[in-house]
Amino acid sequence: RRSAPYPNNPQQYMLNKRAFPPNGAGGQENSEELRLTFPIRDGVVLPPFRLEHNLAVSNHVFHLRDSVHQTLMWRSDLELQLKCFHHEDRQMNTNWPASVTVSVNATPLMIERGNNKTAHKPLYLKNVCQASRNTIQITVTACCCSHLFVLQLVHRPSVRSILQGLLRKRLLPAEHCITKIKRSFSHQQNPMVQQNGEDGVEQTAIKVSLKCPITYRRISLPARGHDCKHIQCFDLESYLQMNSERGTWRCPVCNKTALLEGLEVDQYIWGILYGLVNTDFEEVTIDPAACWKPIHFPKAI
Repeated sequence: RRSAPYPNNPQQYMLNKRAFPPNGAGGQENSEELRLTFPIRDGVVLPPFRLEHNLAVSNHVFHLRDSVHQTLMWRSDLELQLKCFHHEDRQMNTNWPASVTVSVNATPLMIERGNNKTAHKPLYLKNVCQASRNTIQITVTACCCSHLFVLQLVHRPSVRSILQGLLRKRLLPAEHCITKIKRSFSHQQNPMVQQNGEDGVEQTAIKVSLKCPITYRRISLPARGHDCKHIQCFDLESYLQMNSERGTWRCPVCNKTALLEGLEVDQYIWGILYGLVNTDFEEVTIDPAACWKPIHFPKAI
């Protein structure tokens, strides 16, 4: 049994990972990289509206102040988002009827619908907008009265920048993680009774997977929600990717709410992953003293 080794410089270790692509030229973030999307308070430009029944073409005018337009163009993490959603969907998940086409200031826009209803993407308009008056033209070939449209300013930080920020602010020191482990034993959460072959004394241990419950691949950066009681972690980047467009922000282990600002990076589990790098181990057991050992699975012949 062993205690977890810890990366000497966790932030530098992660900065060397492929999870962090380099910045674009001139310090500008790559506009194509994966981003999270958050509504901005008081950022609604056109409140949710329906199309008039049997009206094939409708024009919707909005105005952008010079200062707002200038800030939008200057900040790579700000956008003007147009999306369509079913009127009964309280989550307002993007869903475009097949009959809808959109143009802004006479520029046709391509709607990304993907292969299913959950793959629909909003439209981002700032590159086709101008200061002052703008016109959205929506064309339909069938009734869309079941759907609403909304235009709003959104904050779109890159997953890379969020990861870096969480590493700086939300890295849970190993000693805190060990306290959490010992507390979980006192509460007898998810015990696994293991027989010690040497002296026949039963020892309680927790089994922890090194695979992310989202992707089933090896965890790179182990994280949990602040309110999660379990030791099991998920991969932080995979969790952010999962919530990038339709953020439900629920822990894939216990289903509790795990919002961005409450996520924690577990340095103790990270140390285990660091110690088992380049190995095929998929699980470890952790005892009440916070010592761990890998679980050996017999190889298939």
